[in-house]
Amino acid sequence: MRHRGTARRETIVGGLVVIGLGLLLSLAMAPSALAGYDDGVLAYDSGRYEAALAEFRPLVAAGHAGAEFMVGAMYFYGNGAPRDGALAAAWFHKAARQGHPLAQLAYGSLHIRGLGVLQDFVKAYMWLTLASESDIDGLRHQAVLLRAEAARMMARVEVARAQGLAQRWEPRSAGLTLDD
Repeated sequence: MRHRGTARRETIVGGLVVIGLGLLLSLAMAPSALAGYDDGVLAYDSGRYEAALAEFRPLVAAGHAGAEFMVGAMYFYGNGAPRDGALAAAWFHKAARQGHPLAQLAYGSLHIRGLGVLQDFVKAYMWLTLASESDIDGLRHQAVLLRAEAARMMARVEVARAQGLAQRWEPRSAGLTLDD
């Protein structure tokens, strides 16, 4: 794996990751069929993080990708959970594997800088490609920008490998749950 780039690129990518995760949280406020999810998002948005986590717990146990994404955000920002990049990445990954575009953007973004995961431009490019296929305009635009930044740090063969992984990707669930 190559690790090329300048301090300027790292600053740009770091800024895009933070902007992207802020965008993700604002987009996560979209309505859901499950009242517990809506209640959790409202609690999170109003700063009642313990209440939000209480709403999300049964949902993540049931495999609700939106709740898994929100738990990842809680760990990423340290809101209602200890700030922990590795746990944030695990929850983003769990939701991303199910096809949640916000989580795919978040998980891909983490791989660019190696936040909570090992830096891996191939994985970043793959997840950002999947996120770029979203119907959400702002999310799609952010994914395309981040994917282009990752591509600038990759060899052509790595880009081709990432494209192949994205083409073969299929959603599936993972078995991680929140236990006390």
